[in-house]
Amino acid sequence: MLTVALLAAAAPRSEDPDWPCPQRLVPRLAAAAYWSGPLDVQGDWQADPEIAALVRRLAPRRVSTEAGLAEIEAVAKAATADRPHRLALVFRGLLEETDRERTALIGQLTQMGRRQRELAELVGRLADELRSVPPDATGGAAEKRVDLQQRHDFTARNFEEIRRTIGYACEAPVGLDARLGAWARALQAAAFG
Repeated sequence: MLTVALLAAAAPRSEDPDWPCPQRLVPRLAAAAYWSGPLDVQGDWQADPEIAALVRRLAPRRVSTEAGLAEIEAVAKAATADRPHRLALVFRGLLEETDRERTALIGQLTQMGRRQRELAELVGRLADELRSVPPDATGGAAEKRVDLQQRHDFTARNFEEIRRTIGYACEAPVGLDARLGAWARALQAAAFG
């Protein structure tokens, strides 16, 4: 019964059998999901030192949505006549850097999912082996049963620890998506509003 529960908990929720999160796997961010203004702007956001510095300050995961909104507001106030162009470049930079962060997170989550699935299968095999040794076995069989029980319990605990970590870790890409959405709305409002 425990094995069935472990396998169900490790079951994939997307086309990728290693994707452990309840959220749908979206491997790449699409600009159109966040930006309704023109994005065919010419130029490279990294070529403008001011824009590149802003993007690098905002892109790390530790930067809160609110801190980013304050910086965006300050930059929008100081922007010149080419404000829409410059703010679109800021968005493009934030999109690229957020997508890069998400890609790394998705890779880590996929590895965790793969490990979780492997652990679930191992717990099942150990449970089958454990059932094959009678509980009242003596001698070498009793020692084998004790060893199997310890390995089974250790593996099941490891599975549970990873499950708890995955539950928390699955929220990280969602948080990055929400943060980018808030920043995109602020940039658009400043550029075209």
